[in-house]
Amino acid sequence: MRQKLRTALIVIALGCMPAAVFGDAKEEHTKMKKEHDTAHADHDKWEAEHSRWRADHLRALAALAKLQARILEHEALLEEHAQHIRAHEDHARHHAEEIEAHEQEGDDSDHDKLHESHEKFRTEHERLGEIHKKIESHHRELFEKLKALFVKPKEE
Repeated sequence: MRQKLRTALIVIALGCMPAAVFGDAKEEHTKMKKEHDTAHADHDKWEAEHSRWRADHLRALAALAKLQARILEHEALLEEHAQHIRAHEDHARHHAEEIEAHEQEGDDSDHDKLHESHEKFRTEHERLGEIHKKIESHHRELFEKLKALFVKPKEE
């Protein structure tokens, strides 16, 4: 009788065991699925953030390219202005030579030509001065904006 009772208990225990094991496994599987769903949601969020960040990087690079283009355009303006200054300086040198030659052997008609040439020189000089002011203003504005990009924000 004891043997039968013992056998019955073992059978009952074994019979109940798969239900208990299966119940735990089902709960564990449900937990795993929830974790997978959470991970999938995280991955979707991270991928979306990466896409936004990469787009931000591309926009920043485009802005830097535009800035580089503005600096190069400014450099071209400076070179053109420098050439005009050199030509104007050359004109001044030749005009000084003409004045000296006129003082040594010129007549009144030569003086009128010198005066007319000098008026053109003065007009050109004033025009170059105005251009220089515009370039200076452009340079200052451009580099104030550029410096502002690299200024660290004040810590609060």
